[in-house]
Order: sequence, then C-alpha cells, then structure tokens
Amino acid sequence: MSQLGERIKEQRIKQKWTQDVLAQKIGTSKHVISNWERGVANPDYKQIVLLCNTLSVSADYLLGITEFPDPYYKDPFGQLLLLPHVDYSFVKKNAWDLLKLINSGIVLSVNNEKLTSKDKLLLHEVISSIVSRLHEVTLETEERVKEQLAKQILDEPSPDNSLF
Repeated sequence: MSQLGERIKEQRIKQKWTQDVLAQKIGTSKHVISNWERGVANPDYKQIVLLCNTLSVSADYLLGITEFPDPYYKDPFGQLLLLPHVDYSFVKKNAWDLLKLINSGIVLSVNNEKLTSKDKLLLHEVISSIVSRLHEVTLETEERVKEQLAKQILDEPSPDNSLF
C-alpha cells in the first residue's frame, strides 16, 4: 500500500465513511477508492484537490510531504501556516503592532533561539518602557525647541523700517 493510499484510507476511516460514501462525495466509484487505498492506482491532481477538500487535509499531507494533516492557511503576510488560530491583530495595513506580535502566539526567535514565554514577557516590558521614554523625550525636546525659538524671536532686534 502506498503512503497516499494509506492516508486516504486513514482519513476516510477517521470520518467514519465507507469507500462508497467517500466515492459519492468526490464523484467517483468505490472501486476507484479501493484502488487508490491499495496503491494500485493514484488520483490525478483534480481528484487530489477533491480529496483534500472533502477530507479536510492538505495535499502535502496526502502526498507524504508533511506529517501535519491540517490544511494550510495563509497568514496576513501571504505565508503558508499551519495554525489558523494565531491572533494576527498586530497587522495594521503597512505597520505591525510589535507588542501584539510578541503576544500573538507566533514562535519568535533571536539568533536562531526561540523566545520563551518569560522572554516574551520581559521583551514586552522592555519595549513598553523604551517607547514610553521615547514619548517623554520627544515631548521634552519639542518643549525645549519651542522655548528656544520663542527666546530667539524675543531677542532679535526689531527690523529697521528706515530702509523703505
């Protein structure tokens, strides 16, 4: 029996379907399903798509490319992913909310080392503190610049109108 045939049979049985029921669902015969499951024949690409949609598995799984039976989904970046339950609210048009990304459930790494939950919590706190301080410094700087401009305007001599 081929891996493809084994996986078709495994998923059919998981659904508690007979070969006849699966055949009806994808528009073929029980004999064709039997041949696939025994490795005597293989489905064509259109039949693989029908099988994947009917059995709710990925083509990669049926074909033995991956061990993950769940269908793939595209994330907001157009990348394929296996976990459609990940919170992607950190994506806002052309910008990402960094803190939501850290807390999204996506595996993050730095220098090929995965960040633990504790690492993510600490990183969240550090980034929050840095951004908060950046806002404070920006406001302080803006106030200083305004004060310096106001002083320069007051310190400048009034224009001499005698030239006109």
